[in-house]
Amino acid sequence: MKILFLSAWFPYPPDNGARIRAYNLMKGLSQKHEVFTISLLQDDSNAEDSRYLSDICEVVSVHKSNWFKPRGMKSFFALFSGRPRSVVCTYDDRIRMSIENAISRIAPDVIVASSLGIAHYVPQGVSVPKILDQHNCEYAVMKRAADKIANPVKRWRAAAGWKKAARWEANLCRRFDAITAVSENDRALILKAAPDLADIHIIPNGVDTSHYDPDLWKLEHGALVYNGALTYSANLDAVQYFISEIYPILRQKGKDFKLRITGSNKGVDLTDIENCPGVELTGYVSDIRDVLAKSAVCVVPLREGGGSRRKILEAMAAGVPVVSTSMGAEGIDVEHKTQIMLADSAEQFAESIVQVVDNPELTSDLRTAARRFVEQKYDWSSISSRFTKVVESVEHIDVVNG
Repeated sequence: MKILFLSAWFPYPPDNGARIRAYNLMKGLSQKHEVFTISLLQDDSNAEDSRYLSDICEVVSVHKSNWFKPRGMKSFFALFSGRPRSVVCTYDDRIRMSIENAISRIAPDVIVASSLGIAHYVPQGVSVPKILDQHNCEYAVMKRAADKIANPVKRWRAAAGWKKAARWEANLCRRFDAITAVSENDRALILKAAPDLADIHIIPNGVDTSHYDPDLWKLEHGALVYNGALTYSANLDAVQYFISEIYPILRQKGKDFKLRITGSNKGVDLTDIENCPGVELTGYVSDIRDVLAKSAVCVVPLREGGGSRRKILEAMAAGVPVVSTSMGAEGIDVEHKTQIMLADSAEQFAESIVQVVDNPELTSDLRTAARRFVEQKYDWSSISSRFTKVVESVEHIDVVNG
């Protein structure tokens, strides 16, 4: 088959969740099929890196990603559109034209749109089977953020925004012949917005377990890690929550902990974080394995966001015990005190960290069970194979032309 894979994130280097997912799904497809890609290009991406993708696909074209900046007349008129403001303000007709030209030239058997960020560029009425790979149920992420707003007027405005996004997301999903979601929870959220959708497959996020060696774990006692870019609001909220509510409890217990925060923090106000004793901001690291290898615990105090968490799978593959909120572990089929420690209050979270650090037997059990767990259920080799079967299954179906 010829597969046209459209990606909202340039898949090289595969160094964040969206890029890693796109890269590994394309890599899996390329084992049996011919893959062509059109991708958006982020500020930290380089079009010249297309050469590193030559073994898994042909790069048809790349296009600069337009980040949403809610200002100007375009933003104002978007208030009266049925599409979210972010979609109206960042739309680039050149991307749509490039996709149309590629369809005409390549004559693909299947089109895959990797996330909503590029799905709306797929031409309507095209007689090619289409799959939407949903990285997140976006309207649900917006709703969670809106529900936390204290000001009633701002909360009402935010609610209007997520409800519009839900209608748009549902209508967009209906234009595809099959949907893939990262978890059962995301599947349920998509169906809540569009109950008439029938073909939704669960394709979770994964990890390349061969890339991580738990035998290299040489922890520093009391070393904690949060592996996530603070440019993503959910990660920033998690770190602020840890510093303001969890870390003081740890200090009251007389424990000497150090928290390393990896990932980009460009343009983020870091005043409170930088002034917190025991916190180290590493910035972006090219190889997270070095940081994980000396971490006693990976902490995931997430309170918002969606999808499933690559940071947890990475830590488990590296043999690092994980303490997470239930929301942080959402989308990963883990059991409390078997592969992970789950805690949803600041006191419980701090106590769980102490339990892991002070109990070598618990640490050993968590490390062993978690590594086996990701090998069996979340290795990219098996996940990409499942995705390939979904793609193959739509080749001969009656095409949705909406």
